[in-house]
Amino acid sequence: MKPPSSDRWVLSCTLLALVLRLFRIGHLSLHIDELISVDSAAWATGITFARGLMHDIHGPFTSALLHGWMQLGRSEAWMRLLYALPSVLTVPLFYYLTRSHLGYVSARIATLAIAISPFQIWYGQEVRNYAWLLFFVTAVLVAFTRIWEGRGGRQAWLGLTALLALSLLTNYSTVFLVVSLTVLVLTRRNRRLAFRWAAMLIVLGVVFSPWFVDWYHRVDGQRLFVDRPRSFGVPLRQASGFSAAHVPYTFWVFAFGYSLGPSLLQLHLDRSVSSLLEHWPVLVAGAFSVGTAAVIGAWEVARRRRTIFLACLLVIPLALAIALTVRDVKAFNVRYVMVAYPPFLMLLAAGWKWRGFLGRASALVALVLNVVSLGNYYFDPRYAKEDMRAAARVILENERPGDTIVVIDNNRPFRYYYVDRGEGDSPAFHLHKRFLRTDDDLRAHVQSAMEPGGRTWLVLSRWWEVAPKETIYAVFDELLTRRSHWELPGVELGLYESTEDVIPPEAE
Repeated sequence: MKPPSSDRWVLSCTLLALVLRLFRIGHLSLHIDELISVDSAAWATGITFARGLMHDIHGPFTSALLHGWMQLGRSEAWMRLLYALPSVLTVPLFYYLTRSHLGYVSARIATLAIAISPFQIWYGQEVRNYAWLLFFVTAVLVAFTRIWEGRGGRQAWLGLTALLALSLLTNYSTVFLVVSLTVLVLTRRNRRLAFRWAAMLIVLGVVFSPWFVDWYHRVDGQRLFVDRPRSFGVPLRQASGFSAAHVPYTFWVFAFGYSLGPSLLQLHLDRSVSSLLEHWPVLVAGAFSVGTAAVIGAWEVARRRRTIFLACLLVIPLALAIALTVRDVKAFNVRYVMVAYPPFLMLLAAGWKWRGFLGRASALVALVLNVVSLGNYYFDPRYAKEDMRAAARVILENERPGDTIVVIDNNRPFRYYYVDRGEGDSPAFHLHKRFLRTDDDLRAHVQSAMEPGGRTWLVLSRWWEVAPKETIYAVFDELLTRRSHWELPGVELGLYESTEDVIPPEAE
């Protein structure tokens, strides 16, 4: 029998999720990935836009949604609201999913966990398709569970097919989920189930084939089977492939988000053991919480005969993402295996349910660490994304006629705030990583951007994708004289003058 307070608990967690996803939803400026979504939704109108959706590899479903949504407003908060809503709706869906497999107690714990999840909130406040992806993945798993347990008729199959189609058109990593579910169907050894599943896959394949073919050609999909280099050379920094550390880091982010322990910036700059040891108390506490809950949860899952179910959903997407990285088709990123997030959190919830000391201690530590992570996400600039809005504002308030701007490497967000919104008109030069393979390349591009008698602004972010920061500053200091410097979240801003225009100290 369902506990009488379960509905109130789900409602309370859903309202909490809404508050957390709306809190300071517009305080961060749009970053590069968000502007990819904005550009995909706003580049055209009418039939031209509709035709362009056939070549949209960033999620044609959400691009179409955002296209209509932006007709009502284009503020950061308004655009992100479109992604906060599915993130909130995922909370009650996740309750029903967990309850079906692990019972009421684990479901209530899982509902609170996903409501306050920094990982969920991060993508619930981002103009990207991942909040919608997680919503559809959870809905797919709810529908699939009914069929898996023999409670699904024609309506369940139609609903599952529609949800998978929408999920595929939202984010292509849904393919990982489809493969996982296919393996589960095969383990059933039920011919009728397998036949219906195969028929559904044929329908999905027909619907999805135009986008898959386009994606395959864009990423040079033959590299899945043939060893050959990319079509462009190596820039000043070396490309990074798969590392075994990606696996535990994925679980860390699933559990505590990107705003606990080493920041994304710190990990890009220094992944050494000594750097990680700066955060050892948090890392040890988090490892205890996740490790203990996973071990106890695995026992509980086995007791309920759900081991194969959760293992397929958790392991297969991770293995497929690693395979794509090893074949140099796509760099590994935690968000690419988001389809594995629901089974991971279900496993932890099963462990946190245990009433022994270890289970309660693990749950308490996880709660505290998630609260700390949320505080860091909302208020600590060390964990903030690049604030190009502030960088553009500084230049707009201090620029002079004849100034030039050099942007390394995050050009689109800067142009959005400086040109599109701020209507700045100083020439801006984007130094892209593809064209900066040596120090001389960097020096030549900086010299081409300099104006005689003028000033040069340096907008520096994501420099690890181009060259070491020391190299960039060395070139600028060699050619120009620094006059001012600003440090903003994720962005460093410098104002330089030509050396021949500088007044010697003794003449001042």
